[in-house]
Amino acid sequence: MKKKPFITALQLVFMTSGSALVFPYTFMPILNTPPSNQDVWIVLIMTIAYMFLLNIPLLVITNNFRGLSFNETFEMILGKFFGKLMALFYVLFFAYCFTACMLIVSMFINLYLFPDTPTWGLLVTILIAVCYAAYNGAGTIGRLSTIFVPIIIFTIVTFFLMGLGKMDWGVLRPVLADSKFIDMNIGAFLTAARYSETIIFFLFAQYIDEKVNINKTYIRAVLTFAVNFMLILLPTILVLGVDFARIAWNPYYVYTRQVEALGFLERMQAINTLAWFPLALLKLSLYNYMVSHVFSGIVGAKSHKSFVIPVSLLGFIVCLIPIMDTSSTIELLRSDRIFPFVTLPVIFGLPLIILIVYFIRKKKIKLALRRRQQKAAGQ
Repeated sequence: MKKKPFITALQLVFMTSGSALVFPYTFMPILNTPPSNQDVWIVLIMTIAYMFLLNIPLLVITNNFRGLSFNETFEMILGKFFGKLMALFYVLFFAYCFTACMLIVSMFINLYLFPDTPTWGLLVTILIAVCYAAYNGAGTIGRLSTIFVPIIIFTIVTFFLMGLGKMDWGVLRPVLADSKFIDMNIGAFLTAARYSETIIFFLFAQYIDEKVNINKTYIRAVLTFAVNFMLILLPTILVLGVDFARIAWNPYYVYTRQVEALGFLERMQAINTLAWFPLALLKLSLYNYMVSHVFSGIVGAKSHKSFVIPVSLLGFIVCLIPIMDTSSTIELLRSDRIFPFVTLPVIFGLPLIILIVYFIRKKKIKLALRRRQQKAAGQ
């Protein structure tokens, strides 16, 4: 039997929270969700409650199937055929996330860093690093997360502190005067629906010690993401203003360009970029690995490694399609018109169906799990 890689609970926290931070660090769709005003920070707080609610089905499944792989869990609950079919849906979702993220990353680099560099050149550079991490698997990705995520958290805290003198806290007033309760709930729900990292948590939970408390680890991951998101959001709207931040393609990057240290150190946004790029590569590595890992389980391959490069090539080709490599397409993909409605069925709808089937077949599944554990113990 092939030995599983091992990751720590801290690495799992960093992997999920770090991946989730890439998009608010790159752009902030929460600024354009209802009510789109100075109460956006309250919407973010409400978002956390919706995240916990939407993630309950996957958390219950994760807790009840510790040690089983992504594919094994689905096949145990749904049977072999429907388990593979369900896993295939998730492969398509992971591939969508991988490609959409690659498009957004390359667009950001084109707009703000290397406007004269061809897209194919950027993508090749990105995919070399991504293929290396994904090929080496969960252990390597977990170790990389303990390097890249603390760095990004350090920059977030640093930029927040350096911007305190420029922040106009009056921007937040009048509190709740211009917002409807229903609009704030819609905004919070749409933002929570974007948090697909619970799938990362579910898939990689098989690699952590079974003594680790899954729920506490999940809560730490969500709170790490939420606190840092707030430290990104607040200085952006307090320095740029809500109206300007809402129309900026990358409002947080624009904010960091306003920051200086010690009265003479300028162009601090370079630190933003140096921290952001490795984190974006980590996110891409995660999704490439998940596509390769789950698909290898569907077809019965011995390893995910054979699929890492084909997945990257497929994403590369899709990104170079003329209609895809445009700002309007990327704007559509990242907007509330598309992204939450692609993510929501995967993080809540399908897991809820799986959970219902689990409760219906609970006795048979528990018996099968016991037999599996006895067989493993006998070996």
